[in-house]
Amino acid sequence: MSKINKVLGYLIILCICFITVKVLYEKHKESQKLQQPKYELILSLDDVKAYYPDADSLSLEDVSLYYIFENHEVIGKVLNTSPYSDDIYGYNGTVPLTIFFDEKDKIFEIEACENRETRSYMNKVINSGYLDRWDGLTAEESLNHHVDAISGCTFTSKAISQSVQIRMQEFSKQKANLNSWDMKLLVRQICILVTTILALICFFNPQRTKRLRLLVLLLSVFVLGLWTNSLLSLALFYNWLTNGISLSIQIPILIVALLSIILPLISKKSFYCQYLCPFGALQEFVGKIKGKKVIISAKFFKIIFLVRRLILLLLLILVAIGTGLDLSSIEPFPIFNYQSIGFGTAVFAAVIIIASIFFNKPWCNYLCPTGTLLEIFRRRG
Repeated sequence: MSKINKVLGYLIILCICFITVKVLYEKHKESQKLQQPKYELILSLDDVKAYYPDADSLSLEDVSLYYIFENHEVIGKVLNTSPYSDDIYGYNGTVPLTIFFDEKDKIFEIEACENRETRSYMNKVINSGYLDRWDGLTAEESLNHHVDAISGCTFTSKAISQSVQIRMQEFSKQKANLNSWDMKLLVRQICILVTTILALICFFNPQRTKRLRLLVLLLSVFVLGLWTNSLLSLALFYNWLTNGISLSIQIPILIVALLSIILPLISKKSFYCQYLCPFGALQEFVGKIKGKKVIISAKFFKIIFLVRRLILLLLLILVAIGTGLDLSSIEPFPIFNYQSIGFGTAVFAAVIIIASIFFNKPWCNYLCPTGTLLEIFRRRG
């Protein structure tokens, strides 16, 4: 069985390399094209006043972004998902969107632009209120906002969700360049780094820091989980690969990711899964509830370990062949984004947490594809 595990490990690494090369090649081809939008955002002051009654002027920043002013103060921003989403297709075409932000940089309206998508599907999406599910979110919050597809018009709703996601990624980079010293963001980043430093202390001196580890786990739930949504996941890694990393915003979680790969390579011990994963910490706390735990035999655990690698390999293959798999929907981590958690994700996560009463961290030990990926880089022997 150990030989099979080694083969699966090599196949996983090979698949990761293939996905990386494929994404880089596609990005290279895209960079050779002129970035002209299929839908050019053209607004007049009269158009703007329908959404910003006090507006007295507007400024076109680029082909898909307007700043709205009142007495020379910015009171809103209007942007379009094109050209960033021009390669995202629904059932019958692209779905460009116009997104309206208020003076607090929160979304208050998303409208579908003229498109060639099947009309019945578009009507169902619009009438369901699907476009309202980002209302009240900042661009940064929307990056961790998972919205379930609508049954009966899956392709259309997924295209909309992906278009918003990729446009918010670009908009977040633009904002970060303009306001790299945002105080709230700085406080969040410092808290993530402090939690990481405490985790490192526990990692290098586990015998003397058992109580400190409980504090670190608690911080991981509230700081990395509920407050900042800074969790490692397959979706995050793929998003970094395809859209790049906004260092001014994501440098702390990037440090966590690097430590999670490097430390197991040199120490043979898991770092992120044992000390910083909010969902793992939540399972551990729930597991302290008194109750008889189900004991898994070593032989059966080896089989589970094999199955975990098979699951990860299958997911990577689906990504590699371009199925459009939504990686954020296969892991329960969106549970921490309480403002936007979907019903299916909530039930999924709740079942796992309840199971933690009877099994030792069931998601971490039996299913987690992110943990399996990090385990690939763990040195053995």
